[in-house]
Amino acid sequence: MHGVLKVKTTEEKARELKVKELLKIKEYKEVVSKFQEHKSVGVLDQIGLDISKTVLEWNPEYYTVWNYRRDIFNHFDNTLEKEKVQELLTKEMKFIEECIQRFTKSYWVWFHRKWVSVRLEKCDWARELKLCYKLLDLDLRNFHCWSYRRFVEERSGMPMEKEFGYTTEKIEQNFSNYSAWHQRSSLIPQMYPQPEQLFEKLKEEFEWVRNAVFTEPKDQSCWIYHKWLVGTIKKIPNCNYKDVLLSEVDEINGLIEIEPDCKWPIYTLLTLKMELGVQDKSELQELVDKLKTIDRERINYYLSLEKQWQ
Repeated sequence: MHGVLKVKTTEEKARELKVKELLKIKEYKEVVSKFQEHKSVGVLDQIGLDISKTVLEWNPEYYTVWNYRRDIFNHFDNTLEKEKVQELLTKEMKFIEECIQRFTKSYWVWFHRKWVSVRLEKCDWARELKLCYKLLDLDLRNFHCWSYRRFVEERSGMPMEKEFGYTTEKIEQNFSNYSAWHQRSSLIPQMYPQPEQLFEKLKEEFEWVRNAVFTEPKDQSCWIYHKWLVGTIKKIPNCNYKDVLLSEVDEINGLIEIEPDCKWPIYTLLTLKMELGVQDKSELQELVDKLKTIDRERINYYLSLEKQWQ
């Protein structure tokens, strides 16, 4: 009918979408073919940078293209004036940042940024830290960004105490921040190299993580950190770590009274008692039977634990 807007059917929309996808695939293949042809000749030049840039704008996971760009920059080190190379590296940092904004979790993008940054005579490490802050505010679990942030800190000479404080801030914002917990575990042994200092710090950490496990007992991240604390403190020579673990047993028993069907405190209590060498195996069996009931997906794992005392 005249004057009536025709609404496309689902089938028509699907066909149009399919056509667009095929056109994109065709365009991408043409770009890749052009890149491969240029690379196969062995030419390392500005044209190669331009062509490879187009490919990476389509697909930043194409690591061969990043490798090729690094080959070009290495070649430029021997063929161009130093100032020109630095200018190109500065442009490369801008291009990488554009890629990061679109593909925040691409390993190859972050790796290339590290590679370029150390070749800049005057890399703005403060700006790099700001970039990390910005991206971690958007996604606090971005492991690649955390890794790059550690790299930047080392280059910029940031005190470990400041970074440790940052992990505290991020964890208190969200207990599920696994990357922040991991960073914390990597910093502590560096900050406290002496056994006595490390022992005292770990005792403080047991008290600190308690707030997280009582607030979010179902959150895996804080329990993994708790497990790291247990594994680390027992390796310290000449320390009475068992008293610390016995204290943890008391605290976790209290948590289980509040959350009787939560697997993480029950599992942690089981592993603590096994670590302490509890003689009454019925205590262990009672805990593992409970775990087999509430966490049936891992029943085979719990059956394997049983064999250690049966």
